[in-house]
Parts: sequence; structure tokens; C-alpha cells
Amino acid sequence: MGRPSREQAEAALAEVSGRVDVRRVEAAHLPVLSPLRPVLPGLRRGQVVQVDGVGALAYALMAGASAAGSWCAVVGVPEFGVPSAAAMGCEPERLLLVDEPGERWVDAVAVLLEAVDVVLVRPPARPPSPVVRRLAAVARTSGSCLLVAGEWEGAMTRVRVASSLWTGLGAGHGHLRGRRVNVVAQGRGAAGGRPRSVWVWLPGPDGSVSPADLVSVGDVDSGVA
Repeated sequence: MGRPSREQAEAALAEVSGRVDVRRVEAAHLPVLSPLRPVLPGLRRGQVVQVDGVGALAYALMAGASAAGSWCAVVGVPEFGVPSAAAMGCEPERLLLVDEPGERWVDAVAVLLEAVDVVLVRPPARPPSPVVRRLAAVARTSGSCLLVAGEWEGAMTRVRVASSLWTGLGAGHGHLRGRRVNVVAQGRGAAGGRPRSVWVWLPGPDGSVSPADLVSVGDVDSGVA
């Protein structure tokens, strides 16, 4: 896909700016899906959460807040799978998509952080420190949660898939039915502590997120981060 024109970027930002009346749901924390609560009890308002890529885990982290009534936004992810996210609990009617923000992705994220509860962004490159500080400050003052797919300096929480196994395939035949994954989360500072992990279906046979038939682990070896 070619680089978006300046006109396309301006139009995307104008669309976002014109929808800042989609106010947030007032609560101290934003909920997460129950299968993920052993590692992440909730999304703390004003925090930055780093997630390992745009995919099922990122969708699942948004789903709890979306299902509870929050508006969410996705920036810089043109391949975002709305049907997959909806199967996990995201409400498409409360989802804003800015597929190709171009060079103005920082402005688009800043506007959205002041308008909705959760913003998922995939930066086009590793952001410089001034950009990190600016967006972290906007999230903190607006009370939103910023989910970043990729490296983010100073993220208070990092969530990733440590291992996964697709089920449903036999000896060269069958259909993929679900993926059982080990989700690991670790915080910094006041949210610190040893990594925690839990096994979940991400997704299960019906596309949703549910506990897997494996033992949850409270504390895992520090080598798993």
C-alpha cells in the first residue's frame, strides 16, 4: 500500500476531531475480560500498556472495556479485523478506525485519547522520547488507556503471548478450531512485581476468549517477561 497523501491524513484527522463528543464511561478502572484478570485485573486509566503486536491479544485487551460501554479507537492498523474483535466482545458501533493517519498519527492519537477510553496504536517506527512523553501525558490527564503494539519507552505494563498452540489439525487434515495461549504480563514501578501468566483460548472454537484447560500460574520464572 502506498504512502498516504497529506490530504488523506488531513481528512482522517478531521474525521476524528469531529467525533470528540463520544465521551468516556466514568469508572476508576476499565474492565478486562474475565479470563485475563489473573494477569491484568483491569486497564488503569492514564496508563500505557505495551502489547506484542496487533492481533488477538490486542483485540482481547480492548474487548472488556468495549463490552462494558466504552468507546475504543484503532490508529495505524488498516488490517484490523473487526469481525474477530467483535467475536471477542468489542462493539463495532463504538469503534473508531483511522487506518492511514500518515505523518499525523501522533495528532490523531492525542485527539482520540481525549475523546474515548481506549486507543490502540501501531506506530510506524519506534517513537522518539518527546512523542512518548507527549502521548503518555495526554493519556494521564485525560484518563484514557493507550495500548501500543510495539516498543514503547517507559510502558507501565507489558503483555505478551509467551507460547501458543493451535488445535483441530490431525495428521495433515482437519480445520483450525482454536488457539490455546500463555499470556504473560509484567508491570513497572508501582505496578511492578514478578511476571504473571495465565492460559486462555485466544480465540476459542467460537471466536471468543475463555479459560484454557491448563493451570494458571501466579508467578513464573523471571526469565519469562
